Amino acid sequence: MNARAKALRRGFTTGACVQAATRAAALTVATGYVPCEAAKEDGPLGDRETTGSVLITLPSGEEAVFKVAMHAEGVCSTVKDAGDDPDVTNGMQIFVCVTARLDGRFYVDGAEGVGRVTLAGLPVKPGRAAINPVPLEHIRVEARRVLPHGAEVTVSIPEGEKLASRTFNPRLGIVGGLSILGTTGRVEPWSAVAYQEALLPQLDVARAAGHRKLVLVPGAKGEKAALAAGFEPGAVIQTGNFVGMMLGAARERGFRRLTLLGHVSKLAKLARGDFNTHSRASAMPLDVLAAAAAGRGWSRQRTAALKRLATTEAAIAKLRAAGAGEVLDDTARLVAEKIEAEFGLKTEILLTDARGALVGRS
Repeated sequence: MNARAKALRRGFTTGACVQAATRAAALTVATGYVPCEAAKEDGPLGDRETTGSVLITLPSGEEAVFKVAMHAEGVCSTVKDAGDDPDVTNGMQIFVCVTARLDGRFYVDGAEGVGRVTLAGLPVKPGRAAINPVPLEHIRVEARRVLPHGAEVTVSIPEGEKLASRTFNPRLGIVGGLSILGTTGRVEPWSAVAYQEALLPQLDVARAAGHRKLVLVPGAKGEKAALAAGFEPGAVIQTGNFVGMMLGAARERGFRRLTLLGHVSKLAKLARGDFNTHSRASAMPLDVLAAAAAGRGWSRQRTAALKRLATTEAAIAKLRAAGAGEVLDDTARLVAEKIEAEFGLKTEILLTDARGALVGRS
């Protein structure tokens, strides 16, 4: 870990925030006062005090203190702090309403701004609020600790529906708001692992929907090109730069035939075995295009000139101007062969230019 990574501040997941607000709201039901559990914090001051704190144990086992606000008896909120992670939900206010029951039952549901699952394949069944199993259990634990005879917990996030449009939720069939997530309670800043975990559910939803052949695309531009080409929206899966991870995960889930569609600058890198296509991990694939051109009889001088170009898009233009579109087809074939060798997947490769136009295919 470099010095910059060590300096980054960790944050808290949405699930941890709901857990904390649940404890706070339950305590106001039990005592009538906002809790003040932080060390050296003043105790309840009756109606004059509306802010306080709670101490909870995160799913990871770590203890954490959250600032909370009391809006009414049984209604408390906390503000999400994602640390130094560029999380779209950072700073949003999360509300929890708790009411007591006397039948020993504990219900948790979502209201405004909390998404609802509509498709199979996710850890939460269709029709239920998008509250994942780990945070759901810890929310119940907090309610049970304070109100052992039963409770109803309702979560709301006023900004949730608007913010959800900037997440993967619409692609996963989660409508109306955000998901309550978090297996540890902590957000690790700039976490590649967290991003990969956000990508994987797309595969599960597609499989549950009955799709047998997927179309993997690096990002939004690839998705737009795939939809324009007539592929079914539910079969189009974004990979980000983690193409290798997604290919392996697709195979683990039983998929054997795929289409991979995207710009030459991303997908041609796979022919080298560079399955993380981020520019920090993999250089422009001009060498791959040059090797394919050499296979078509291009001279050493012409292939060297191809490798000296400033961008992959410039190389595409040069090849097309020379009437050498077969070089791009050969590049696609090299990518398909590498994927079959590494993952055992039969893959159709569709290479595009910056406008999304098809320029090569295996």
